Amino acid sequence: MRKLFVSIGLLALLLANPSLVTAQQGKIHLSSTGSFQIVDENVARVTLTDLGYQDLDLISPLDSTSVLFSIPPNWRLTEGASIELNYEVTLSGSDVGRIAEDQRPYGGVITVMFNRQLVGYIYLDQVGAQQKRFEIPPEALVSPRRDGRHELTLSLNAQFSCTYDIRTLVIFKASSFFELPFEVSPPELNLARLPAPFYVRDALLPDQTLIVVPNRPTAEELSAAMNVVAGFGSMTSREFVFSLVEEGDLSATDSLSSAHLVFVGKPERFSVLSDVSFPLPVEGGRFTGMLADAEDDGVVELALSPWNENKAVMLVGGLSDAAVLKASQAVSSGKIFVTDNPALVYVADVKTMSDAVPIVEDFTLQDLGYQNETLTGIGVDSVDYIFRIAKEQVATEKGYVDLVYYHSALLDYGNSSFTVLLNGEVIAGTALSAETANLTHLRVDLPKGLLRFGENRLTVRARLQPFFTCDTTGFSDPWLTISNQTALHIPKAEPSFLAKPAALDLKFYPNLVLTRSDLGEVAFVVPQEDAQSWRLAADLTFDLAQTANPLISNLVVVFGGDVPMEVRGERSLVVIGRASTLPLLTELNDRLPAPFDFETDTASERQMQIVYRIPPGVSVGYLELLASPYAEDKVILVVSGNTDPGVRMAGDALLVGDLRGQLAGVFAVTNGTQVATSDLTPAFSVVGEVVPGAEAVPTLLPPAGPAEKAELERPAWLLPLLIALSVLTVLVIFYVIFAAFLRRRHADEVAGE
Repeated sequence: MRKLFVSIGLLALLLANPSLVTAQQGKIHLSSTGSFQIVDENVARVTLTDLGYQDLDLISPLDSTSVLFSIPPNWRLTEGASIELNYEVTLSGSDVGRIAEDQRPYGGVITVMFNRQLVGYIYLDQVGAQQKRFEIPPEALVSPRRDGRHELTLSLNAQFSCTYDIRTLVIFKASSFFELPFEVSPPELNLARLPAPFYVRDALLPDQTLIVVPNRPTAEELSAAMNVVAGFGSMTSREFVFSLVEEGDLSATDSLSSAHLVFVGKPERFSVLSDVSFPLPVEGGRFTGMLADAEDDGVVELALSPWNENKAVMLVGGLSDAAVLKASQAVSSGKIFVTDNPALVYVADVKTMSDAVPIVEDFTLQDLGYQNETLTGIGVDSVDYIFRIAKEQVATEKGYVDLVYYHSALLDYGNSSFTVLLNGEVIAGTALSAETANLTHLRVDLPKGLLRFGENRLTVRARLQPFFTCDTTGFSDPWLTISNQTALHIPKAEPSFLAKPAALDLKFYPNLVLTRSDLGEVAFVVPQEDAQSWRLAADLTFDLAQTANPLISNLVVVFGGDVPMEVRGERSLVVIGRASTLPLLTELNDRLPAPFDFETDTASERQMQIVYRIPPGVSVGYLELLASPYAEDKVILVVSGNTDPGVRMAGDALLVGDLRGQLAGVFAVTNGTQVATSDLTPAFSVVGEVVPGAEAVPTLLPPAGPAEKAELERPAWLLPLLIALSVLTVLVIFYVIFAAFLRRRHADEVAGE
């Protein structure tokens, strides 16, 4: 096998991009402060920019916009809150001078509301840059929303634009800000409210969470930790700030006091749990006061952190590995049933998804227990529906949804529409119109390859905009209703039992490994002593869970030197780490698109005529994809690199959208900013594509075997052809000689005359 080399040009690229140096530290890093300012003791100043908003504009005759945000779960807003709005007013049109109050132009009025309570009005009687400050009444400091987010609403009423040629444009600058006095109190300890207190949506100050495993964790303990991570991935968004660490890493940092902590494992494997005042105390590595018949149960409990009273500590544990697994899967569900003590639950059993899901080919949303669902409000709103299918239905090509809906007739049809998604992938979209206001049926075919065995998620996401006309006296609330008579037809597919990938191609990640909604056909293969590979597995788990939304996670982690045949035969394998640390790769090396040199951890491309040299110290990452030799319908994905930072680069190629979009084929190489790809039979090394100006090293392909003189069988037509050509040649020669003789004779006769 030939070695794969990359030139010094990649080293220059790495040195020119300092951010790449930190790639080995993980996808998510902990920060100590938020982006807002503390202007006084317990007073936060938060700009729209801090909340992720840009300038907001309102246009006559009627318009509205909203700003949503959350505060940390241990904050309580107090009296004295205010908002300062920086805005710019522009009036245009031939009738601007005809509308005036006290000889000043009048562009309408803006109503300012906070948490659906009136805060004040802005009268648009001046053009240009303006500033207005409002005090927020105490009764408006409590959110009326189910998700607990606070809401600022700005509504423009300039209906005179319907009568006069006047256009009003108001731009609220992103420099506008809230000043929010607050009191800090301990977070609420209620397991029924997960993912709080570890995460709240659109938070001013995203909380930081450490998933803590024992030092030198077992594969079972890592599996439980990944199920907890999958739960947070399903329950939260990409704003969730977390990292997987060993307990020993806590003492080397201030992490004990700066972050929420989630311990996953048996209590005897941790040394600090006795410092935490859990409802079920831990002393000497054992639970104290445990129910007599609960020794086989998983335990999930919450307590305030003894290192920071504004943080929480959660233990996902039990007295055995099986009990810890139960507790982790309960957390992964995100729906924990609490009793008298909301901070403690015992998990007696967990029913993971059965392989024997009944085949139901035709059903309605009403059959699934759903009522009619009405989406309301200006902007984007959505609703999810969960349904299950059997393995025999996954590969169907004849499935469809008959979507039944109706909506308000007072919509701006040019800006109102909805899309339909299946398991996070858009499968249809349609504009709303006057014809669809009454009961309407929309047939949406289900593309092959998107259905999963077990739970599937159908999403309707609407963007609604009211039609602001001069015939109305104010704002109308737009709405769209999805009827529970919406029907799904998912017939059994014959003869396949599972949907297989259309092609073995990296561009189909993550669907390549997401054949079950509970992640039950995914196994991570990691080195036994490589915490960075564990952290990368956690990041990939979080990402997969956001796509699959498992109701109960059921993935596993195994070590590269001990991969049970049961795991090999039933799951797709995601192999993470340097090749030399993964004994499994020695078994698979000859099957890989680019086999590894285990001394240098570099991948060598077979049948390449040009290879590139990797200078010492330069890192690259590798992604390799192959059909599993252990199971017909499974795949093996190798996430590797020639160094530890290179492994992280390979992982980022699966996690970062810009890099993932460049993936294709069965082999990819990345330097952290670029991705080069190859299919099974490339002509030249793909590595040169990520190394402009790299040093090429021409090589000759070795012969397939000892050189021997080939004995070719003479074709039957060859001899007659040679004879015919010979005769033709002779005739041509005679013709030329005879023609020359005639010309000579004719010339002599002319000369004699």
